[in-house]
Amino acid sequence: MLLTGLKIEHYRGIKALELAFGNTTVLIGENNCGKTSVLHALRACLHTLRSGGRGSPFDEFDLHFDSRAADPTTAPPIVMTLRFEEQTPGEWSEEIEQRLGGDAGVIALVPPDDRSRVELRVSAEYSQVTQDIETTFDFLDAAGNALPAKNRGRLSTLQQLRPLFYLSALRDAGKEFSRHSQFWSPFVKNSQIDEAAKTAIEAQLEDINARIIEAHGTFKGVREHLAKVQELVALGNQDVVSVDAVPARVFDMLNRTQVSIASATGARLPIGRHGEGTQSLTVLMLFDAFLKSELARKQGMLQSKPIVAMEEPEAHLHPNAVRALWKTIRDIDGQKLIATHSGDLLSEVDLSAIRRIHKSRGQVKIGAVTETLLKPRDQRKFDFLVRRTRGELLFARCWLLGEGETEAILFAGAAEALGLDLEQAGVRCLEYRLGDIGWFLDVANALGISWHCLTDADTQGDRDAKKAADRILDKPKRPWRHISVLANAASIEPYLAANGFLDVYEAIAVPAKRRQTLQSAPGDPEYAEQIIKCIPDKPSAAYAVVEAMRERGPAAVPKVLRSAIMKAMALARRQ
Repeated sequence: MLLTGLKIEHYRGIKALELAFGNTTVLIGENNCGKTSVLHALRACLHTLRSGGRGSPFDEFDLHFDSRAADPTTAPPIVMTLRFEEQTPGEWSEEIEQRLGGDAGVIALVPPDDRSRVELRVSAEYSQVTQDIETTFDFLDAAGNALPAKNRGRLSTLQQLRPLFYLSALRDAGKEFSRHSQFWSPFVKNSQIDEAAKTAIEAQLEDINARIIEAHGTFKGVREHLAKVQELVALGNQDVVSVDAVPARVFDMLNRTQVSIASATGARLPIGRHGEGTQSLTVLMLFDAFLKSELARKQGMLQSKPIVAMEEPEAHLHPNAVRALWKTIRDIDGQKLIATHSGDLLSEVDLSAIRRIHKSRGQVKIGAVTETLLKPRDQRKFDFLVRRTRGELLFARCWLLGEGETEAILFAGAAEALGLDLEQAGVRCLEYRLGDIGWFLDVANALGISWHCLTDADTQGDRDAKKAADRILDKPKRPWRHISVLANAASIEPYLAANGFLDVYEAIAVPAKRRQTLQSAPGDPEYAEQIIKCIPDKPSAAYAVVEAMRERGPAAVPKVLRSAIMKAMALARRQ
């Protein structure tokens, strides 16, 4: 019983958003784009909301304020619609059909193939009468109409069948391993010690305690003085004061249980005394243990599978640990929704599982790569060239694409010479010649990443520019926003030589190559082409040109490079 979709309207910074979910869904995007809001929306509907109507899972700051003057009294109502749907007709078990169907059932059969669907709509708005947020909910029929009020009683069953467990990015091991923690307390409170064993253990504890107090003489004097309280207040005939060096009861001992981990020296230290990375990883392991050992017992349903929402599981972890951690997350039994900022984690997940949340012209939007967007061979290449080696590229606002490594070096160097910060702007440089410019741009469009490309003016460059032009999504199309072409140059080196950097190539030319290749004099039409053949290698020449740009200043940056960089930054700002 998969949660297949979520529609959010007027919730926090989200005006309207619709998300499709799979067995594993990974949310990416910049800070404050809406990732956490999506997870909190699900928690409100599947964990906090109660069929009895007591309290509201929302407050006034959850309302969508669309202007500076907006306030709760004028804000539109929050509306959230959750959809659970069969992937193939007849997929749901008999237990699900019995618990959610029948009289006052909430299962709708959706044409044309009569697959089962459960749709829950939750609404919340400010009440002028109570001056508070009031929440209502309904299950919907196949046409999207509210079912009778009596059907609302199935909410608790739905929440039992698909309970949501949420792990925040703010993980404090000291708090999470306390006896009040949601995940640790079940292990502490649910004692498996039988009564006879408990009595024997407590007798031993009492004996150990007496021996410690006797050996530590100062405690004995303290106890005698504290016992004088009985002279002032009637407290019974037994000894009224005890000093417990160790807990006297198994219950107390379990409540004081703490987790210690050996340090690099072998010393056993409480988990709260270790580094943030170790604490974070330990809490994640506790979360996994809780799900595996407690979920089935607490729910008591064979078909109960959790929806596990995790925010930044990579927090404080080394990249190697993040990649290894994915195996633990992958093996969690249930549907996973993960919000992350980690390119290393993205390198381990399927491309089709990624949902990029981004803002465009003030609206929150979703980008996703469908399983059929790329041919299997192209996707394997994309995974190798980008996702598994440079997963951080998927977090960019705009891709600035050049044919090869030389262009990528020049983009970064020219931007620095111009006093521009590509990283801060969200622009990332990408070499497309290792793959195919077409599928790089297809992925960018699917994820909502803007792009600008620089192509050569030769035959291959013309083909690349044509592929790029075919993929422009602007209406009407504006090729100049997305495509720059090296004027009258078959590649970047002749262009740079003709635009002020021939002397750089002359300075770095390999003497042996000059003697073998150079046949023309300076000023001859063939001279520049021959000098270019004498450079050590293209990346070295690119770095030399970049150094010259730094020394000569912004005016030395050739027009086409300047234009491509400025256009990419402008596209990034539109996000």
